[in-house]
Amino acid sequence: MLKHVQSHWIPIVRSILIAMGLLWLPIEAYEGLSNNDASLPYGCFIALSVIVGIGFYVLDGYSLTGFLKKRVEIKNHGFDTKIFVEFSDLLVRKGWKAIAVNDFFDSNVDEDLVSSRSLHGIIINKFWHDNREDWQKQIRSSLKSEQGTREGRSKGNNLRFPVGSTGFAVTGDNKFLFVALGKTDSSNNVTTASAETLICAVRGMLTKARAVCSYEPLSIPLMGSGLSRIGIKRSVLVDLIIAAVLEETRQGKVTGQITIVLPAHEEGDINLQNYARNWN
Repeated sequence: MLKHVQSHWIPIVRSILIAMGLLWLPIEAYEGLSNNDASLPYGCFIALSVIVGIGFYVLDGYSLTGFLKKRVEIKNHGFDTKIFVEFSDLLVRKGWKAIAVNDFFDSNVDEDLVSSRSLHGIIINKFWHDNREDWQKQIRSSLKSEQGTREGRSKGNNLRFPVGSTGFAVTGDNKFLFVALGKTDSSNNVTTASAETLICAVRGMLTKARAVCSYEPLSIPLMGSGLSRIGIKRSVLVDLIIAAVLEETRQGKVTGQITIVLPAHEEGDINLQNYARNWN
């Protein structure tokens, strides 16, 4: 509760002030027109303002501006795929999950080739920590149809793949699509991406998903918001991902449901209702 108040204190205060104004207006009108004093103690007025303000805050958050919504649907009558944007934990979701990686598809999480703070590194450490070779074997097998370019590197894989190239790997009930999002500088192993490569990566990943998802749900994280260094506001990144999803889906059905998953800590900064309003 305290965390919620800290992240939403501005709309809470605004709602209470609006409630105070709405309550004060009829009181002033009554006193001015009747020449009588309103018998409402100050403490009761403040308490009533807080109660009405909280009610307006909830109404505003879920029905008007929508800043409290945790899930919205992007509707498009041109296809029957359900597309959602929501705040959730990517790793607990069922179905396939898309993960952005570098264009060499490295598996060595050593803070140089792959950072342990990236989603790529987190997935490798969590699900293939003791068997990275299995991950690499599955990725190589699923990338056989992709045309890579061999390059000399002092460490890591030597085969570079185009942005949008997508491999997949499965362990237990966890199914992942790994897509090349950015281009790696071989001299320092720094990977960078752009708005253009983000759209290309999402569309490439969806092309692979069309072949492997088998109508299972697909979850896409907020790609480009971390170490890929796109340098664009997170709210704009969501728009770019939605645009790529809509464009690729119009080329042919990918799967039954696609969800763009945003981290819970972004709730105070991103209003999901804006996407429903702008894209529906």
